[in-house]
Amino acid sequence: MSVRGETMNLGLNDFHGWQSAKQESGFTLIEILVTMFILAIGLLGLAGLTTEGMKNNQGAYLRTQASILAYDMVDRIRANKDQVAGYQGFSTVGASTTPPSCVSSTSGCTAADRVTADLVEWARQVQGVGSGIAMLPGGQGRIVFDGASSIYTITIEWQEVGRKGDAGEVVAGDNSYTVRFTL
Repeated sequence: MSVRGETMNLGLNDFHGWQSAKQESGFTLIEILVTMFILAIGLLGLAGLTTEGMKNNQGAYLRTQASILAYDMVDRIRANKDQVAGYQGFSTVGASTTPPSCVSSTSGCTAADRVTADLVEWARQVQGVGSGIAMLPGGQGRIVFDGASSIYTITIEWQEVGRKGDAGEVVAGDNSYTVRFTL
């Protein structure tokens, strides 16, 4: 064969090399299965991370709700300082959720009645009564006053699936929020 006056000699070995290169150019079934296996392991890891992230987001949401409820009661107590003794020792467990009549009255509530109204409204929010949606699942709230230090402690607790720490232990106190304040 001649190309521009040059002669090319193509031997049988040159065609054989071309054919063997063509045969080695594709993937084998085993290589595809190994790739699929590695991909499946990666996707399972990603699904686990997504699930753990959703649990942590739910926990953060519940903690935020507890914070809102605790500071709501702090503001109610500070707004009614003259009747502060009425807020002491309150618990939402078994508390009445029926608002006093002064709430719907056009004349409003007296300072003493406002304590009852505040506690009922707070208990309703913590327990999710009346709204159909509980801000906290199994929510409970307590107000405690320490006379020696004049410190009020508001604690909100709720039910939540236990979160595990780095060593696999269940993190304690992850379903409780506490605020301490003085007047």
